[in-house]
Amino acid sequence: MADRADAAEAAIGQAPGRLRTVQAFVNTLDIEESTDELASTAALTAWLTGAGLLDSAESEPARESDLRLALDLRESLRGVLRAHAGHGPPRDPASGLGMIAARLPVRLEASPEGRIEPVPAGSGVTAALTRVVLVAVEAEALGTWSRLKACGADDCQWAFYDRSPTRNGCWCSMQICGARAKSRAYRERRARRLPTASRSGRSAAAGA
Repeated sequence: MADRADAAEAAIGQAPGRLRTVQAFVNTLDIEESTDELASTAALTAWLTGAGLLDSAESEPARESDLRLALDLRESLRGVLRAHAGHGPPRDPASGLGMIAARLPVRLEASPEGRIEPVPAGSGVTAALTRVVLVAVEAEALGTWSRLKACGADDCQWAFYDRSPTRNGCWCSMQICGARAKSRAYRERRARRLPTASRSGRSAAAGA
């Protein structure tokens, strides 16, 4: 989805710092193009390794249960990002993410400088997925988490970072999804008005 990614970056921009990892993780599924970078356990291992979340030399390849967990995490994150844009599902989108986060063990670690931070307590793919969630935790503390959103178009849902001063962006690109949404809304409004106009026209003709 290179064109959409370029448009999103030009119009709004990619997420800053490590939050870009969460954005990229959600965008491993391209809904519009029907492509999935996490289509297999091997693909999951390769993606996590390429993202710097997993050291394949020290870890076993991903299993089917790891893949299911990764896909569940991805869609739970997407639900939260859609809620950030005002397009969340009726139920609490954080509930699913909370259930998944509970399966990702975390421990506290102190650095030589005395800084205490959460780190994965597990290993392998579980640890890699925990790192994805911990990036979101860090973003929440930095105040950037709510700016990471998922496009409001159902056939897109591309993760984007809202850099608008008002923080009210809801499309990955106004030139693409925003324009499409406005066009659909216009056609729907016009379609609702047409039957009334047609009846009025028939009544006038009958009176003549």
